[in-house]
This record gives sequence, C-alpha cells and structure tokens, in this order.
Amino acid sequence: MNILKKVLLVLAILVGLILVIGLVIPSNVTLERSTVINAEPSSIYEEVANLKKTNKWSPWDQIDPDGTTYTFSGPDSGVGSKKEWESTHDEVGTGSQEVVEAIPNQKVRTELYFGGFDEPSYADFTLEESDGGTQVTWTFEGDMGSNPLYKLMGLMMESMLGPTYEEGLANLKSRVESKPVFTIEISEVDAEPINYLAIREVFDVTQPESIGPRMGEIYGQLLGYINANGVMGAGQPMSVYVDYSESGWEADIAIPVAETGEVSDESIVAGQTTGGKAVLGVHMGDYNLLDDTHKQLQAYMEFNELEPSGNGYEIYVTDPMMETDTAQWRTEVYYPIQ
Repeated sequence: MNILKKVLLVLAILVGLILVIGLVIPSNVTLERSTVINAEPSSIYEEVANLKKTNKWSPWDQIDPDGTTYTFSGPDSGVGSKKEWESTHDEVGTGSQEVVEAIPNQKVRTELYFGGFDEPSYADFTLEESDGGTQVTWTFEGDMGSNPLYKLMGLMMESMLGPTYEEGLANLKSRVESKPVFTIEISEVDAEPINYLAIREVFDVTQPESIGPRMGEIYGQLLGYINANGVMGAGQPMSVYVDYSESGWEADIAIPVAETGEVSDESIVAGQTTGGKAVLGVHMGDYNLLDDTHKQLQAYMEFNELEPSGNGYEIYVTDPMMETDTAQWRTEVYYPIQ
C-alpha cells in the first residue's frame, strides 16, 4: 500500500506541476523562417496565394497524398480562396485554410482551423526584394487555448514545426527557381462556351504567307452567310484548333454567334468551344509570332501538371483594319483544362 500511495503522490505532484506550469505559460505561440529565392516577387506570390498550388510544395500535403481528400472553394487565388482537407492519418487529420489578406507580390495571410482546436491560427508569407532575389518570410501564429497540455505542446512548437517550415521553404525555392520564364500574361480562368460558325481548313506551315489571306477569305464567306441568313454575331473572329502535325494544323476558322441554328451551307460547320476552367494567354503583337505564345502556354500547363480537356482556340480581339500597329494587336489564346 505504501508503494501505491507513493505512486499516487508522484502522479498528483506531476499533474499539479502540469496545471501550475500550464497556468503561467502563455497560450500564444509564434514561429518564423526565411529564405531568399532567386526570382521576382510576382513569381513567388502566385505560388503562395493559390492554395491549389501550395499542394505542389507544402510538406504537409506530401504526408498522405493518396488518402487525403481536398475541397477547394472561392477564387483560385487571393482573398476568399479556401482549402479544406480530411485524412485518417494522424499527422494530417482535418482542417481548413483560407486566404484572408492578399497584397499582390507583397503579402499573403491565411487563417487555419485544425480539428480539435476551436481557435484559428494564422500563417503569413511576406515578400521583400533583396540582393539575389526575393526574401520570403513564413510565419505562424497560434493560440493554444487554456488547456495546460496544449500550452505545453506550444513550448515544443519551435522544434516540431521549425524543420517542416524549413523543408517547405526549400521546396518552394526549388519549384520557383525551376519555373519556366513566361514573357506573356498567363492566368487560369473560367471560360464560357462559345457557339460559332466556321469553315474547317488545313494550313501548311511551310507556306505561312498563304495563311493570312486564306483566313481573310473564310471570314468574308462566313460574314456573307451570317448577314444573308439573319444570324446574330456574338464576338470577335476566332480559330479553334482541331489537329496539329509537323507539317501543318487543322482549324475551324470561326465567327462566334448567339445561336448556330440549322446550317444550310455544306461548307460551313457549327461548333462550340469547351467551357469551364482554362489557361488564358494574352498575346500582343503580330499573328506570325503566336507560335511562341502557344509554346509558353504548353510549358505553363506542363509545369503546373494541368491536363487539357478540349481544343484550344484563339480570339482576335483587335481588328487589324482599325489598328495598323501590329504591336497593339491583342489575341487571347485559351487552353481548356480539367
């Protein structure tokens, strides 16, 4: 009995110490890590402001990639972008992360809720130009609440989270510094499907001088049909790419319409672009330089592991008859994605 009493006494003392220590330990915990990335702030910002992209470099998203279910809501990037996760893995569990502040190319603040904790935590990314690139500082702020055990866990936060933060910054640095250089404006958008009337044509890339005149003839034929049949146009001329090869490409040279209706001309086909998620590239300049824009979009999709879901298409926003300066010609290039 004396041994049992001593054991109980020791346990009581330990519990008392935990309670006393828990009362004096602050509930707030903070953590900070930094690194310098050889890239412009804008290139880093798009990786931390888009919660879908954080899955590419965050160490936590690599713990149970096959067993974790992710749900994304809100915009793809910036304030309101939200990620929720659920996993049976002890190191992942359940929780959510939402962007609550976003200053382009300067700062991203996210609010985090973890299963079992009622109070939110916050993680910030601040970007500052420095010698050799951009200094990225990743901070964590959390409130462990009044539970003494949670407060004791807070004392170990530096040793528990610090190495993971360092790993995450190293992953982010590697990803950003290996990113292809894009000289055009690229974004991921929600594209509405476009109804169009078109003439399908195969173009020979070895005779580029013939492409422009032939497209002009087709647009003239389409406009003649539209005007003669009372069809309502609904946008700028466009091309929808059907097939590619080393020798040439096949495309629907098209004009958007409100409704296609029944087509009475056998040389004209009715079609519709793929709606939904798409990668948009903005090309400014001569049409003969569009090939580089397509290559950059394909590199963007490969880098971000995006799968196509339909035919790509170009919209010729600027009318060459109204604007003679080719540098001002705007072409929007869309690649539908899954």
